[in-house]
Amino acid sequence: MEEPELIFHDTVPLEDEQLGKARETAFLQKTMVLNFFRQRFSMSFTPVEVWEFLNKHLTTILLTSVRRSITDLTKEGKLIKCQWSESKPGAYGKLNRCWTYNQNFLNRLNPQK
Repeated sequence: MEEPELIFHDTVPLEDEQLGKARETAFLQKTMVLNFFRQRFSMSFTPVEVWEFLNKHLTTILLTSVRRSITDLTKEGKLIKCQWSESKPGAYGKLNRCWTYNQNFLNRLNPQK
């Protein structure tokens, strides 16, 4: 039997109604992150860059939610973690890994390309 997609990681006790709302929010956040990468499919970004863009142009979102979305999308094969050589310096001078949209996933959706 196939395991259902885990969108919200239920790490705190929530009532059914709250859990449903949290799952819906997590799904919308994941969709926003995927759309961000899909629209910029040839570029790579750190989680902080994605977070800054979404907060400036779309909605308020936690950095941890962006990171969760990126992790889940990577596990699904929709995003690819870039090599360390493609890392970018972060706010504290430490290198940050980048992710990019999986071109093979894009081509699978649009076979004419």
